[in-house]
Amino acid sequence: TFEWNFGDGSPLSTDINPTHLYAAAGTYTITLRAFDPLTCNLTDDTSYAITLFAAPVASFSFTPVPPIENTANIFTNSSSPDANRFLWDFGDGDTLITSSRAQVEHQYNETWTFTACLKAFNAAGCEDDTCQQVATIVNPRLDVPNAFTPLGPLQASKVFVRGYAINRIRFTIYNRQGQKLFETTDKNEGWDGRYKGVLQPMDVYAYTLEVQFTDNTSTTKKGDITLIR
Repeated sequence: TFEWNFGDGSPLSTDINPTHLYAAAGTYTITLRAFDPLTCNLTDDTSYAITLFAAPVASFSFTPVPPIENTANIFTNSSSPDANRFLWDFGDGDTLITSSRAQVEHQYNETWTFTACLKAFNAAGCEDDTCQQVATIVNPRLDVPNAFTPLGPLQASKVFVRGYAINRIRFTIYNRQGQKLFETTDKNEGWDGRYKGVLQPMDVYAYTLEVQFTDNTSTTKKGDITLIR
């Protein structure tokens, strides 16, 4: 027969392979004593110390509440101090893995109520998660800059389609001769002023833009972009 002492003051167990749930983190000494009734109850025992780590507590808040049209949400991580790694899931397919507790900004792309979750991990690999409902108001907006500088500061070195609630695009740029220099269906891809790797001259370039928004409305826009060198 067997006698298990789990080191936390709980009742002894005589199961061969017991399970035990500790109520608190800490270091516990587990002792197993074996009895052999065929040898006048000859006994033998062995002990083993284990350390249980407390799970972190995941917690966050966000603004703005209530939602403001076309305004990014700011998420503030208020998890317990022992948490050192975090997984943000914004509920729209975007995630972020980070070890930083800095505030996180996230721009949703449609009007909806999303379930945003934060999972926190500590050094021992223990984890906890929490979720909140985040309401958003995102209405279609569209903008294309009328000038850019390929050799200028990074933020102005490409021309992008900007806006809110953009689902799909087709953005095409032509020179004065009607030659297509650039085309993309990726709203995160901008034109760097080059064609086949060659920087184009300072001039005015025409563009056409087809956009479908997340509310299933669509629009077409034409205009000019000045390349400044």
